[in-house]
Amino acid sequence: DVFCNENMESYREHVLNHMKELWINWRSDLLRYNVTNKKITLKAAFNRKPPNGLDEKEWKWLIKEIYSSEDFKKVSARYSANRVHYPKELAHRTGSKPFRQVIWKDLGGNKGMKPKLVDIYHSTRKKVTSLPNVETAKKLDEIRETMEKDPSLSDVQIAQKVFNSKSHDRVVGFDGGMKVADLRGQRPSREELEAELTSTKK
Repeated sequence: DVFCNENMESYREHVLNHMKELWINWRSDLLRYNVTNKKITLKAAFNRKPPNGLDEKEWKWLIKEIYSSEDFKKVSARYSANRVHYPKELAHRTGSKPFRQVIWKDLGGNKGMKPKLVDIYHSTRKKVTSLPNVETAKKLDEIRETMEKDPSLSDVQIAQKVFNSKSHDRVVGFDGGMKVADLRGQRPSREELEAELTSTKK
């Protein structure tokens, strides 16, 4: 949707990062549904009719320049290896809907509310209103128990304990839509830090 904002430049980096994620997810979906799931080679897909809504030149460019590149193959292999270690039963059920959107619309982020990790996990795993399997329910209980044992832990620390994560970029078990920065919250600006430093010096 088109909209106006006096401080549009402030959102530039966030918007571009979100667009980059959408582009990566979209091209991955195209590969999965039109090549991997059909169990055909890239060469065979190159000579076939392009997916609906995609121009033939665009489809051939994607196969030649993106899917066939060594960098893309290495990243795909790494992601596939990582997925093996993560139970399919615990996978999120939001599809291509970003976790940020779930937090913003479904969990009250647009009203200034800050949902806890347990709320985010339940909302992104539920099937209608309940969790789909025993494994997912157990993991939710584990999150709750960890929170109750040590209330001083941040959401990031809880996620790292429950999912055995050592990553400082993505939160394991929360796909690419959730970064550690999202759970930590907004960091103070440079101006705020300088004002605090000046106040401390005084």
